[in-house]
Formats: sequence, C-alpha cells, structure tokens
Amino acid sequence: MSAIFGLVYLDGRSVPPERMETMRRALNGWGPDGMDSRIKGCAGLGHAHLCTTPEAHHEQMPWEGTDSGIFVTAAARLDNRDDLCDFFHIPLYERSTLPDGRLVALSFERFGEDAPARLFGDWSFAAWDEKRRRLFVARDHLGNTGLFYCYKPPFFAFASTPKAILALPEFPAILDERKLAHYLAIFPSAEDEWSRTFWQDIRILLPANCLTVTPQVLQLRKYWRIDNITPVRLASDTEYLEGFRAHFRRAVQVRLRSDRPVGSTLSAGLDSGSVTALAAEALQAAGQTLTAFTSVPLYPAAHLVPGALADEWPLARTVAEKYNNIEHVPIGATDISPLKAVHDRLDMFGHPLHAAANLYWLWAINDEARQHGIGVILTGQLGNGGISWSGGSNRILYLLAQHRWGEGMNALRAYREKLGCSWYRTFRRHLIAPILGPLWRRRRRLTHPTEAAWGEQSAIHPEFARRLGLMDAICKHNSDPVFARPRSPELERRRTIEVNAPLCYIHHHAGAAFQMDVRDPTADIRLLEYCFGVPEEQHNLDGGERMLVRRSMAGILPEEVRWNVIRGKQAADVGRRLLDYRDEMEEELRLLESHAAVAVYLDCRALRRVWHSLSAGITPRTNRQAASLLMRGVMAGRFVMNLST
Repeated sequence: MSAIFGLVYLDGRSVPPERMETMRRALNGWGPDGMDSRIKGCAGLGHAHLCTTPEAHHEQMPWEGTDSGIFVTAAARLDNRDDLCDFFHIPLYERSTLPDGRLVALSFERFGEDAPARLFGDWSFAAWDEKRRRLFVARDHLGNTGLFYCYKPPFFAFASTPKAILALPEFPAILDERKLAHYLAIFPSAEDEWSRTFWQDIRILLPANCLTVTPQVLQLRKYWRIDNITPVRLASDTEYLEGFRAHFRRAVQVRLRSDRPVGSTLSAGLDSGSVTALAAEALQAAGQTLTAFTSVPLYPAAHLVPGALADEWPLARTVAEKYNNIEHVPIGATDISPLKAVHDRLDMFGHPLHAAANLYWLWAINDEARQHGIGVILTGQLGNGGISWSGGSNRILYLLAQHRWGEGMNALRAYREKLGCSWYRTFRRHLIAPILGPLWRRRRRLTHPTEAAWGEQSAIHPEFARRLGLMDAICKHNSDPVFARPRSPELERRRTIEVNAPLCYIHHHAGAAFQMDVRDPTADIRLLEYCFGVPEEQHNLDGGERMLVRRSMAGILPEEVRWNVIRGKQAADVGRRLLDYRDEMEEELRLLESHAAVAVYLDCRALRRVWHSLSAGITPRTNRQAASLLMRGVMAGRFVMNLST
C-alpha cells in the first residue's frame, strides 16, 4: 500500500521545501510508482505511491478540493468503494478510474471528522484546513496500516514510517527506555502505553483512532470500539453458518482486487487455510490462480516442540491439493541466516520486532513472493480473536465461578463426549490446571524471584529492570489472589484483538519493502462485528472449540485441517539453523559484549549462557531459549548499537 507523510508548523511559519525533501528521501523505496509533496502555507503533505489495484494507477496525491480548499493526502484500499461510489453518485463509466484515495478525500469533504467510521479497509489519511489552521489525521479500524506522529510544538509531523519523522532535525532519535524494557522482558504494557514506540516523543496512531491538531491543542479520540457491537440474533444454527460464510467470502473477495497476481501465506491452521481456500475458490471462478507459500523446516524438529506441529507442510498441502488453481511453494529459507534476517529487518524498520526468531522465514516468503511477481498477499493474522475464537482459555471455569452451574456442567459433558476422553482428563484440562497453575507460579515467585520474573525468555539487565521498577510492576501484575475469579471470555477475546491489532503496521512496512500489499480478511470489520455479535455458544457448539469456522468450512477445507487441534510452531528448527552459522553468532556476541551502551540494558552473560547451552546440545529447552531470549536479546542489542552510533 502507498504511504503518506507531512509536516505542520503550528506557529504559522511556512514549511521549508527542504524539510519535505528530507522526508521524501527517508521514504525512499516506499513509492516505486511515484512520490510527490506539496506545501500549502504552514503545512506540507506528501505521498509515496505504490500501485496494487487497477484504480490506483489514476491516484494523484496530495489533492486539494476546488471549493472547500481542503488539502488531503491518503493511502487507501477500500473494501466499500462500491457503496461509496453509489452514495456520491459516481457514474459507472468513471468508477474504473476513480482511485480509493479520492474517495477518502470526498468522504472527508462530505462528512468531515466523522468520515473515518464510514471507511472500511486498509487506509490512512491527513486533511489540512488552511482557513481554520486545523489538521485532521486518521487511520483504519484494524487494517495493515502504519501511521506515526510526533507533537512537539510548534512542530507536528506524521508519516507511515517513523524513519521519515526521525530524519528531520526537529525530532532527534532519543531512546524510550520503558518501551525497550517491556520488549526485553516480554511484559505487556498498560493500555494507555500501547502507542509508545522505541523513541521518545514519537507515537503510533492506534487502530480506530484519529487526532485533531491546532496551534492550541492536540485531541486524540477513538471513533470505533470493538465492545460496542450490536448482537446478532438469528433463527437457527444454519442461518448463523450461512451468515458467517457470506461475510467471510465478501471479506476475502474485496481483498482480491489487484492488478498483479495474488498469493497467500498458508500454514496448517484454520485461519490461513480458510483464507487460502476461499481465495482459491473465488479466483478459480474468475479463471485465475493463487500462489500459496508455506514455511518448512530444514531439519527434523518434532522432538524440539513437543505437543506442537513442527512441519506444517503436509496439512497445508491438503488445502493446496483440493484446489487445482493453487500453486503451492515450500519456503525453506536456505539462503538467509536467522541473524542476518534480524539485521535486515532492523535496517528496514529501524526498531526491534516481537517475533525475532521468525524473521528469517517471513523474509524468505516475501522475497519469494516478489520473485513470483505477487502484488497482493493474503494472511489470517487476526483470526484467533474473530473467525476462529476458541471461547477463551478458562471458559468453563468462568461459567462455574459465575454460578452458572448448568451451563458449566453441560460444557464439561459436551467437551468429554466431543473428544472421547475420561472425566479425569476433562476435569484436569478445565478445572485442575487453571486452579493449580496460579499456585505453582506463586511458589516459583517465592523460591526463585528473579527467574520467575524473567524466566527463560528475557536477557534484560537486572539493574536496568530495577531502575525502571519493572520487577515491582511484574510482581503486581502477577499478584492476583490464587482463587480469584477467572477473566471473562468476552474480556479475553477483546484483549486478543486489541493487543495484536497495533502490530499490524509491520505488514505495511514489509509489503512496502517488497513492493506488494499485505491484506488480512480476518481483520475485516464487518466480519469481526458479525463474529463478536453471534451468541457465544456458536463458537463452542457441542463441546468443541472454534466451532463457527469449523462447521462453516465443511466442504471448503479438507477434513484433516478442519478438525486439526494441534497448533503449528513456526521456526521449530531455529536452534539448529543458528548452529549452521556459529562464526556469525560468535562475532555478534563479541560486538554486543564490547559495547558500553548495550551493557546498560542487556545481560550479555545470559546471551552467552544460552548460546553455550545450545552449542552443547539442542533440546526443547535450549531451542526455546534460542528462539526467545537469544534472538530477542540480539535484536535489542543491535538496535541499541545502531542508535548510539
């Protein structure tokens, strides 16, 4: 998708042309189909153009309304463009050349700051009102869009990537230590901190948020909330399934609009499998093909990830074989080391990423897709909280804790009958483990306080953690009473979406680097609202989990995929891959250990211990530590090194 950027001098001074040129240079690579910027008094707006739809070839941004004088820049792929064209009475013969960005601008002219709620899809835009000296910036509900901003009066800057803001002398790159600490400790930030980035003063505009900037104030607000959804009540189970399939098919269909071939990421899971199957079904009807990419391990790894699926190729293959228009491509990532992938992604994003151990195969998929000429790649990233909602981790315990005895016992009985297991296994899964788990964790905190806080996953320097009060925060976070009531499934589900949605900007950046558009049908707002609106029992019918999507995909997904309950584990052989590049890792650790700034934040001895343990022998534990503590620590350390040079 295209990118946007801009700069406003709130004290009324005109924006110097060289400032806009600086931002343009920082976005090099984001606009293969053209870049443009314009200055209107004290505001400058810019656009980096990437064409992935037929209409996008006619996009001309920034755009100024003839009558209103509103100055707009937008990067958009709209799901509801037909509805908007109907509303604005756009003649049929003009629609094929009317770009989505122009529809965004028309919507803002018509609805003003209420426009975002009427726009569905992946988009971001900024609108400058010269007469009122008022800037409005907004982004999509839950799309794969990045939009960052910095408010530092008398300056305000925004861009699809923080690099364009940091390139300006008005906004120096100063480390946000709290963000780095939370990253290293894998400790969730409070909701009011979700917008923090790794740089002080720079924030990410969260999904479903918009802001208004004037010389006097910055106002931030949400225009849509996932918990304000109208319940869906239908007459039968069959109607719920038909409604789900209709919404899901539409969500996939609108994301197939492309002027280049379409691809998908395909694992053994329900989400990516369903997206791939529905896309293949729709493209087959149009006489088109779909290229599906599946990551495969280079080495046997089932023994390293007990209870998980190390190789997802066989199940993914059953989906590809069901549709004769799918070209199925295995991705072994044989030519890129996990460490090089970390370096490359740091160069691309400028900051550490959550799944550091997965970057090598994600990079390889994107690179292979580019070689295949793919313009759009489909994913199913937000499926867990929406289309394939399980009902929550402790749903049955929650029902009993709420004194809903009949529902709870019926759910236990249905679960036992569904899986054909004993009453002991049923009680152990839904009652014993959720109750004894907190007791075990409390014991670990008392006997091994440091290990209980950081576990096997963090290389944060203990002194850095103490200085920021992170140990106290973690203890407080984990200090719930042992027999506290479990969290409601509704809250858990909402948090699943809200915690993961802010990370979707990563797909915007990755897509730009490989000149393609990453789209997620499972993030479709109208589909999500339907999934949240149907009665909870539709997701857990007859004692099962993810039953709405399982039942709906009958005849669409192969049976072995539809009923698979073993989760896949990406990067299952990452430890063995790291050992293939011993010298590379040794040199990396040597550099980190010798860097004074890194020593402030990182426990390099912990990194070295994990590396020595891995070198001595690969076990589930050493492989897990390599994927979490080692790779995450190395990425954070390299980031600190880059920032201090």
